[in-house]
Amino acid sequence: MTESETKLMDGAAPKRGMGLNTMGMVLTLASIACFFAALMVAYAFILPIGPSAASVPMPWVFWLSTLLMLSSSGTLQWARRALLRAQLTIYRSWLSVTIAVGYGFLAAQTAGAWFLLEHGVGVSANPQGNMYYVFCFIHGAHLLGGIGGLHWLRRKASLLVDGEEQPLRKHRQIARLTSMYWHFMGVLWLGLFAFLLGWS
Repeated sequence: MTESETKLMDGAAPKRGMGLNTMGMVLTLASIACFFAALMVAYAFILPIGPSAASVPMPWVFWLSTLLMLSSSGTLQWARRALLRAQLTIYRSWLSVTIAVGYGFLAAQTAGAWFLLEHGVGVSANPQGNMYYVFCFIHGAHLLGGIGGLHWLRRKASLLVDGEEQPLRKHRQIARLTSMYWHFMGVLWLGLFAFLLGWS
C-alpha cells in the first residue's frame, strides 16, 4: 500500500464516523419529534372543544421560559463561534451561560406548573391541565438530558489546550452534535407552546 493510499484511508475514517454520528443524531431527533407529534394527535382527539372545554390560564412564566429557551440557543451559538475561532476562554464562558439559562428554563417551567396547581388545574380533573403537565414534564426530561450533555461538553472543554488542533477538531464535532440537539429542543418547545396556547 502506498503512502498516499494510507493517508486517504486515515482521512476517510473520521469523515465516515462523523457522518454516522450525524445520522444517529438526526434519527434520534426524528424519533423524538414523532413521539411528540403522536402525543399532540392523541390529545387533539381527547380534549373537548367548544363550550364544553374548560378554560386553562396560560402562566406568564411560560412566556418567560420561552424567552429563556430562545436565549440559550443564542448563547450556545456564541459559544460555538468562539470555539471555531479557538477562543477557549470565551467558549467556556458562553457554554456556562447556556447551562445556567437552561436551568432557568426548567425553573420557569416548574413555576408554571405550580401556578396551574394553585389555580386548581389538576392532573386528573382537567384534560387540558393534564396535557400541560405531560408535555412540560416530558420536554423538561429531554432538556435535562441536553443540559447533561452541555455539562459533559464543558468538562471536556476544560481539558482543551491552545495550539492542540486535533483535540480541538474533535471537540468541534461533538459541540456541533450537542448544539443540534439543543436547538431542536428549542424548536420543539416553540411547537408545544403554540399547541398549548391553542388550548388555553
